[in-house]
Amino acid sequence: MRWLHEEQGVEPDHQAKRIDSEKRRIQACLSSMPFASLSDQVLQAYWLQLETRIEAGKTSHTSARLALRAAAALLLATNREGQRLPQQGDVDNYLHAVPGQAASVTGFTNFLNRQHATTLAPRVDVKRARKRRKETLARTLMTMARCADQGEAWREAWIVAAMEYFHDTKLTQKMLRQQTVERTTDGIQVVVGGVTYWLPLDIEC
Repeated sequence: MRWLHEEQGVEPDHQAKRIDSEKRRIQACLSSMPFASLSDQVLQAYWLQLETRIEAGKTSHTSARLALRAAAALLLATNREGQRLPQQGDVDNYLHAVPGQAASVTGFTNFLNRQHATTLAPRVDVKRARKRRKETLARTLMTMARCADQGEAWREAWIVAAMEYFHDTKLTQKMLRQQTVERTTDGIQVVVGGVTYWLPLDIEC
């Protein structure tokens, strides 16, 4: 491509390159099912629906790929041999492990409901999801507590994670830079919306 650009003046088509990359990822996803299995047939049929939406300009290759990936993950989590379609318990277990995939898997469950007379609902157990998030944040803080380099970037990341863990308050690092942050003798004080939050600078490992 560099030679074509330098010698022939050919400019790369970045959109075409991106779409081609997405197509390769889609094919890899379609190939992830056991060959000729029930899951393989269902995923191929779901892809035909997504492809029709792409051609109609109703969705992009990237969105279709993400939807297809979520469908494949649910199918594999249901049955690695591809011999059984998801039931409600399978959907619940999948979303318990990855609650953030609820939106991505909705299109596929709707497809199964229409084509296979299922009654699947992608629901997330909020309490279980919150508990899982707390456990993830705790591991993050424990790992950070052992970090030798505790500079400014570390401090910002620590405050963002600690604010969510201790106070259920979500901040981005960009938002954090607009707040008042003060070091105290035993931790950090962060003022958000006029409310002062205290955070430790370390936790017991």
